[in-house]
Amino acid sequence: MSQRFVFVISDRTGITAEALGHSLLSQFPTVNFKTETLPFVDNELKAAKVVERINQINEEQGIKPLIFATLVDDDIREIIASCNGVFFDLFDTFVGPLESALGIDSSHSVGQSHGVTNLNEYVARISAVNYSMATDDGVEVDHYQAADMIAIGVSRSGKTPTCLYLSLHYGVMAANYPLTEDDLKLGQLPPALTDHKDKLFGLTIEPFRLQQIRQERYNRESYASAKQCQWEVAQAEALFRKHKLPFINTTQMSIEEIGTTIMHKAGLKRKI
Repeated sequence: MSQRFVFVISDRTGITAEALGHSLLSQFPTVNFKTETLPFVDNELKAAKVVERINQINEEQGIKPLIFATLVDDDIREIIASCNGVFFDLFDTFVGPLESALGIDSSHSVGQSHGVTNLNEYVARISAVNYSMATDDGVEVDHYQAADMIAIGVSRSGKTPTCLYLSLHYGVMAANYPLTEDDLKLGQLPPALTDHKDKLFGLTIEPFRLQQIRQERYNRESYASAKQCQWEVAQAEALFRKHKLPFINTTQMSIEEIGTTIMHKAGLKRKI
């Protein structure tokens, strides 16, 4: 597999450039991309040092690195564009046509997409994250009345990262509850969940993958054996079907895909 160096350069966090760059590069699975993110390149001195770094890689590798940049300052952008790399200006690609379509100039302000531009939305995001952390793993079940969604599933099926993603990116009040062996033996919803059935969303996973994860985290026979994992997954899925709960298999899904799927299937609304 061939290798290509990639630089993600931004005058702020680089989150936008990383996300778009990753989406574009994922279309070329036969190439091994080695990505280096350089955030807060917000003056000409920093830009010059970045160019030195890129040119060094070009000289060592003999192949021009790919450059994904979100830079609003014209002078800084011009310096970066002079490097010995293949330069993709992600802002210029879209901002120019948008200015023409809207008939107005853009603000050319640094950090507009990820700064605290709307205090109410920022507070809502932090409140949602705090809620997801406070109700993680079946804690504070008396606060479930405030939940928009409660993820349920066996241990290590992806509940915690999914809830944190939903809270951080959508402002959703997402709690999660682990189905224990005792819960699964009863074959009924735990008492803490019965009054919130309309908020429940199940996560399941292939038993073999579950076993791998458990062996990495806590390799105890009664917890990470193939037999135990198969039994728990089968019982959890039976419980979901018995109570007609929506659920998805997370085995081949990224956290982003899981979160987006839940938003769509559960009819949740973005709050931020």
